[in-house]
This record gives sequence, structure tokens and C-alpha cells, in this order.
Amino acid sequence: MGAPLQGKLSRLLVKTGDSVGNNTPLFIIEAMKMETTVTATRACKVKAIHLPEGTMVSQDDLVVELDK
Repeated sequence: MGAPLQGKLSRLLVKTGDSVGNNTPLFIIEAMKMETTVTATRACKVKAIHLPEGTMVSQDDLVVELDK
């Protein structure tokens, strides 16, 4: 899952190996004092976390990798 917008990766809500369902919150990006929660688009497993909390991300930066 990539970052939908530029901002600060304020919180990771999952860890590697977690099973998630459709619409499960994965991470939160803070931009201009607004928070955007990014959710899973399908049921799957979290394969890897690519960026730590507090990282400034650009649009489409890979944050969480999901298994197929």
C-alpha cells in the first residue's frame, strides 16, 4: 500500500505477519493537521513494513507490503 498523499507517517496500526480484513486500518498519515487513515482493500496478510513511524512520505511511497 502506498501513501495516498504527502505527509508524516504518524502511526502504523499493523505489524509484519498480521492478518487483516477488508477495510482494516493499516496506517495514518498526517498532513496539514489532518489525519488520513489508509485501509486494506482486501483480506490478506502483512508481508513487510517498509517505513518507520515519523517518516515524511511522498505520494505513492511504499509503506506496507501485503501478501496476495
